[in-house]
Amino acid sequence: MAEKVKLSVLGGSGVATPGLIQALVDVDQRPAIEVVLLGRTADKLERVAALSKRLAERASVPLTVNHTTDLRLGLEGSDYVLNQIRVGGYKARAYDESFPQEFGIPGEETFGPGGMNNALRTIPVTLEHCKMIEKVAPRTLLINLTNPSSFIQYAISHYTNVQVVGVCDSPVWLARSVATFVGAPAEEIWAGYVGMHHFGWVTEASWRGRDIMPEVVEKIKDMPGLPVDVDIVQAMGAIPTSYFKYYYHSDRMLAKQRGKETRAEQLLVLQAEIMEDLQEEGLDEMPASLVSRGAGWYQQIIVPVILAHLNDSKEVFIVNLRNGKAIPWMPEDAIVELPAVVTSQGFYPLQPPKAPPDIQAMVRLNAAFEMLWVEAIVEKSYAKALRAMMLNHLVGNLDQARDLLKEIWPEDWSN
Repeated sequence: MAEKVKLSVLGGSGVATPGLIQALVDVDQRPAIEVVLLGRTADKLERVAALSKRLAERASVPLTVNHTTDLRLGLEGSDYVLNQIRVGGYKARAYDESFPQEFGIPGEETFGPGGMNNALRTIPVTLEHCKMIEKVAPRTLLINLTNPSSFIQYAISHYTNVQVVGVCDSPVWLARSVATFVGAPAEEIWAGYVGMHHFGWVTEASWRGRDIMPEVVEKIKDMPGLPVDVDIVQAMGAIPTSYFKYYYHSDRMLAKQRGKETRAEQLLVLQAEIMEDLQEEGLDEMPASLVSRGAGWYQQIIVPVILAHLNDSKEVFIVNLRNGKAIPWMPEDAIVELPAVVTSQGFYPLQPPKAPPDIQAMVRLNAAFEMLWVEAIVEKSYAKALRAMMLNHLVGNLDQARDLLKEIWPEDWSN
């Protein structure tokens, strides 16, 4: 185990960041860690860092928190970099969640045209950060949380030399839902998950060596929080992530969104409340407003993956990786989400779960769409942008694709 580890956090001024520090405080099987919070807005960063530092003081194993707006200083010599930037903040996210409605499409920050616009403004910033990482921390492991995750990760893996793994708590939530549904401890359930970020399915499930997937599928109508209609789940024999409600029920989701405030607008209000609470002098615990934000991803996946890598624990987590030859029916360059063994040497995908032909076809299409869109952004290619927009699952025809590009594609980029 390393004597001391440096973890740099891009987007460290995010109001949920103290949840990362609390998750690190709660574990003692780790080395001493220095967390450096990087942010662009000094006042916001100061407030988030102040609470984070007080939380860190409670750790039984040394945990220090520093903060800076200097990108080079914050990244230099890092062992790990957590990417959680939000380019444009919640106001930009609110636009992603609203403008597609004008085209008869539900808005979402990772799915559909909203996710494409998020990637459009986020990828260039991320690649600039990666250039600095290559200079001052070439051996670091970048852990990507920033949405839309697989777009961002494909850009990093395809255009830089930075080692990157993507994490998301959606598969964790889905696997735990299956465990709860059958009354089993989550750690005893094997959930065979396959797909891409926000575009995957549990296709296999076993408990103590027994295949329980047929039982789960048969009784699936009683599963709380099922995001899509029962008949499609039973027809496919696979349980999708919650984001498939935008795919299978796009008209319903659009109807629910019309005339309502976006999730981002709700988060803007909550963020203002959190920032006000963070002004309290001597605050040494997370205020109720911050707890209500519900940033479970730190505790559920980010810190566990970092510790597994640090401790060479060889635990299995569902993560996002460059496919290589892991899934034979997917392109090697695609970013896929599947179970992998985490070691200090890297991430080793397990044999992929089975997937019926229609799931394979949808995931391949999704990969082609995402890869084309990323390449369009980096190359500033309208031709690739148009092709990618036509592949988006929620775009119905060429006229619609052209109109969407008129809305979001920069005018000064090539045509």
